[in-house]
Amino acid sequence: MVIIGFSIIFLMILAMIAILTLIITAFLAVRKNKEGNPPRKISYGILGLLVFHWLFFLTSGYSLLPTNFADVVFMPVWLVLCVAGLFTAIYECKNNIGFAIPVAGLTTISLLFSIFINGISKM
Repeated sequence: MVIIGFSIIFLMILAMIAILTLIITAFLAVRKNKEGNPPRKISYGILGLLVFHWLFFLTSGYSLLPTNFADVVFMPVWLVLCVAGLFTAIYECKNNIGFAIPVAGLTTISLLFSIFINGISKM
């Protein structure tokens, strides 16, 4: 029982490091690319929502919500954020490639994870 607790904490720490790495990479790329166009504010917003959704999921925020509400909200929010992240990455690819790569990476990870979670929930 104690080993399970440590492994969950370890996985949460790894996930936080991965998410922070993506965010720090994006901000360093923006800072380095002074002569190019800065990312749009909506792009920062979508990146922030993706990170917030991951943190809410990893800290078991959905378990605090009523079960029926969490079941209805979880997958659509995740997929809408993935689609918004895809459009943001495509737009920022034309505007600022240094910001588009981390957004595309986080969106891809989120989409694959949502497909994985949906497959597990259907078992």
